[in-house]
Amino acid sequence: MHTYLDWVPFSLISLVLVVAGWTWVNTWRRSKISLHHVPLSYPQTAYPEVKIPGVGDHLAALVNQKVPSLAGPEARLHGVWWLPGGNAQTLYTSLSDFSDVDTVTYQRKLLQVADGGVIAIDIAPPLHSHPVRDGETIILIAHGLTGGSHEHYVRSAVNALRAPAERGGLGARAVVMNFRGCNGSPVITPKLYHAGSSDDVRPIVLWITHMFPQSTIFGLGFSLGANVLTKYSGEEGEDCPLSGVVALANVWDWCRGSQYGLNGNLANRFVYRYVLADALRSLHHLHRHIFLSSPSSPLPVDLLEKLSKMGRITLTDFDNMITSKLYGFKDANDYYTRISSVKVLDNLRIPLLGINSKDDPILGKDNLPYTEASRNPWFVFATTEVGGHMGWFERQQDGSLKRWYVKPVKEFFSALLEEGLPQRHKPAFTINDQGMVQQLGNSSVAFREVEPESLKLFTSRSDDTKLYSGW
Repeated sequence: MHTYLDWVPFSLISLVLVVAGWTWVNTWRRSKISLHHVPLSYPQTAYPEVKIPGVGDHLAALVNQKVPSLAGPEARLHGVWWLPGGNAQTLYTSLSDFSDVDTVTYQRKLLQVADGGVIAIDIAPPLHSHPVRDGETIILIAHGLTGGSHEHYVRSAVNALRAPAERGGLGARAVVMNFRGCNGSPVITPKLYHAGSSDDVRPIVLWITHMFPQSTIFGLGFSLGANVLTKYSGEEGEDCPLSGVVALANVWDWCRGSQYGLNGNLANRFVYRYVLADALRSLHHLHRHIFLSSPSSPLPVDLLEKLSKMGRITLTDFDNMITSKLYGFKDANDYYTRISSVKVLDNLRIPLLGINSKDDPILGKDNLPYTEASRNPWFVFATTEVGGHMGWFERQQDGSLKRWYVKPVKEFFSALLEEGLPQRHKPAFTINDQGMVQQLGNSSVAFREVEPESLKLFTSRSDDTKLYSGW
């Protein structure tokens, strides 16, 4: 005679199978990718005539034809069943050990810019082993909140894009800008960076123009870096020297993003907005000596002491206390309004591909630029159902995990190159009396290398991570 307990193991096994099956089916169902853009047959009366040099009349047509990971029959993101939602993908990005995956050897150069500050750029492959070639493809990469070239989400893209064509890459050279104070960058003036620091992109583009005069330059941004590169591209408009940009996990509208931090899901309200603020507070604490010792610092000593003694602090609190005062904004809301890259999307005149996941717990699915994509032919916007914030993990046939976004990034840049892009207008420059390479007509854009010519190499792995990883 069977007792109740005899059925317990069978019931547990059945429950596990049901849950596993539901998770697998739900993950498959949510692998869909959607494209948003100006209609392929848009009427001339509704939109201005657009002729994209080297691409044809329609960027969206190019993406639909030549970016199969977004528009082909295989255009699905096959998520990992044990990372079923945005929180799981996001936390895995931040907490997992990627130290032995996608290691990259960079050459570091330090550029002193016009305001006296220093920006560190990391170059892969290094110039000593791979000298400058005519016609190179350069990928300018901007990282997330307090990251750097050491982050795995950066390294996975660098390795894929620098691989030779016969191994499925572009044979490109990556130039990763580390925002001021990040990833070991020295801070010698009381200024770091913020989510709209497009002014720091300009001297790096000038350095690329000076070092690689015949190059084709693309931009690749992650999260905060995606906002910075998109904002820069819109501000430059017709004169933008980049031939195309991919913006991954961009917040787009920071006003709406900040509201989602207040009213979004539980993880956002009780975890992320505090973690992100702590990352920025830790960065400022790391470089507090320059703010305490500099007579030109806009941050009073008592404010810095208050910041270090406070308990939990939200991202909006930090931006009200520190960011707005440090960079001349009225308050956090004024800051978010003025630095949001969504405001300049209508001014874009270079191909831009944006990719966001609709389950991104940092910004939410209502903060996405569908309207802007529907009216600017230079902008194609893709959404995935899963991926979290800069996760997008999928399992390969050999059982390993890979970042899915590497495929559309590589395909998009490759498609643009195959179209035979004409050279973009590059900024002209001169060398001033102080030995700085200076952009003609704009003395605020200038640089000089402040490291000696002796090689400075380091291998970037995730165990080199500074502060909070994965953001």
